[in-house]
Amino acid sequence: MNLEEIQKELIENFDLKKVMELLDKLDENYIEVDLIHNIKGLVKMAYLSREMEDISFSSGHFIINRSYYEGEEVEYSLSFLLEVNTNLNYKLEKAFETKNINEKELQIKRKLEELLIFNQNALKENKDDYVYEANVQRIERIIEIIN
Repeated sequence: MNLEEIQKELIENFDLKKVMELLDKLDENYIEVDLIHNIKGLVKMAYLSREMEDISFSSGHFIINRSYYEGEEVEYSLSFLLEVNTNLNYKLEKAFETKNINEKELQIKRKLEELLIFNQNALKENKDDYVYEANVQRIERIIEIIN
């Protein structure tokens, strides 16, 4: 389907009258044409997005979602949302520890794991080679320290 067909299909199947009633009850003054332009703009953003994963765009009370299924099917979902929120923030009695592994540490850990696998495989082939056995033990200890 092309952009215009998707826009037309979504708008035809969307209950704009109910949306207008809700907005009127909230004393928000909109005309239907403005809502249609808003929807078309959202659909266009989703349609033109180059992301090959689920995406979501919102404008005002509208939100559009685009999802792909098994690389063969695409779904557009248009929603009208009203939110009521509350938030609560408070200080923890005791801060919890977090481990922040930066990218370099992560790369080092991956390389160590690769090196461990290499030495383990070499040790399987050469069971009497104590160098590989010592390497495996050292690498395992280093990985334990990192973790």
